Amino acid sequence: MNLSNLAICSAIAVSFSVASVESREYSEKLQKGFSALNSQDFGAAADIFQRAFDDGDADGAFLLGRMLELGIGGTANLPAAVGLYRAASDLGSPPALNRLGVLHIQGRGVLQDYAEGARLVCLSAENGDTNGAHNCGTVLLQGVGTDRDEAMAYEWFGKAAEQGHVAAMNALAAGLIAGSHIPKDVEAAFSLLKQSAATGDPSGIFALAQLQASGIVGDPDLVEAHKNFNVAAALGHPQAPTARADLEAGMSAGDIALAQERARNWKPRQTTSKYLVGEK
Repeated sequence: MNLSNLAICSAIAVSFSVASVESREYSEKLQKGFSALNSQDFGAAADIFQRAFDDGDADGAFLLGRMLELGIGGTANLPAAVGLYRAASDLGSPPALNRLGVLHIQGRGVLQDYAEGARLVCLSAENGDTNGAHNCGTVLLQGVGTDRDEAMAYEWFGKAAEQGHVAAMNALAAGLIAGSHIPKDVEAAFSLLKQSAATGDPSGIFALAQLQASGIVGDPDLVEAHKNFNVAAALGHPQAPTARADLEAGMSAGDIALAQERARNWKPRQTTSKYLVGEK
């Protein structure tokens, strides 16, 4: 399998991330709200977030807004959520700046305004939000609401990847494989994709399988590649079933059985958040 035929970069969609529990260090009071969420005591969680906001914690308004937007504990109410995101943004909440920026880019609940969306997500990034860093990289890479700046885009992807942002790992890996705007480093990309795949991300699993099948990082490992194409297919990756079938043509029945056994035994790395998780 030749790397030029893998189209790894196009297999990893660079999209917008919202805000997850792991993307930020929240106050002890807000952590109690997450505990209430995970216990499905949604009323208590909302009360905790509201009291935190009343006490001046901008992230409390953001998290209350996320509950309203997602309809956690009640009916979804995007207009009310937007109002809370604005209030939190005015007080400097980085995740609220990011969320409001994404909504402007999507044109949901607010006027579609690419320039304002790009400004907000990059302001969020500058204030330390991990999802904001990924999204700032995305607008710079795609030229959405701002001039294209691929080199700076990969700097932001790198910062987000260092903090464990899965989509940023994938985006940075794609850049390292292409070598167009940053130095080519397939081994570093392989390492990033292994981390992404371990979380259960279908795009990361699929791209990892492509590298394993290609043999450009060590010898080809068709068994592991088949296992990962199989897992990616089960997780809904649209290209994985075809890639798995193509790979089988050059594998023995025994190797296919081994790969399928490994797929059955595969489990993603556990995450701690249950609610308010990131969207892409």
